[in-house]
Amino acid sequence: MMDNVSMNEDMDANSPEKKKKKKELRTALIVVFVTLSCIFLLLFFMYKTFVPISWSRFNDKRIEYIEDKLKLDLDNVEPMSYRHITAQDHIADFDFKVDDYKSLMENDFHGGAIISHFEEDDKSAAKYVCWVEDMSDVYSKCFNVTFTKVDDGYKAKLYCYRNVGTMSKYYTETTTSQ
Repeated sequence: MMDNVSMNEDMDANSPEKKKKKKELRTALIVVFVTLSCIFLLLFFMYKTFVPISWSRFNDKRIEYIEDKLKLDLDNVEPMSYRHITAQDHIADFDFKVDDYKSLMENDFHGGAIISHFEEDDKSAAKYVCWVEDMSDVYSKCFNVTFTKVDDGYKAKLYCYRNVGTMSKYYTETTTSQ
């Protein structure tokens, strides 16, 4: 009689209904896993897109990245902080120290034109507005760079933004005058 009971249990475990339920369970687990993986990847890429890059320590790779994005040689600059923002028009904020801001703007800025500059008579502050032609981006970029005198040089705040509506105006002005 005992053999009969264990034989029936084996038959129940291998029955077509049990196999079908196991297969449905496996399929449901695979669908849940794939769905959760897709949601995770979507959230990860959204995070990478909407959360700004923020640096306060710099290595050669980061310096190279900033030089490429801002079209500014940073050999004579002491970087303090950089923040790449993914807002609609705002691109980046970059804080740094420099000994001579005139030399920086005249010799180390490349990629566009200095549209205007203002300098205090006592050289305690200066402001530059620059346009950068960047073929890798759809829009041109504009910078507002403000220099403020500190003990041993100048502290600078660079604010970079997309210049959507006036790209052709600045492009025409700078290319026709050359």
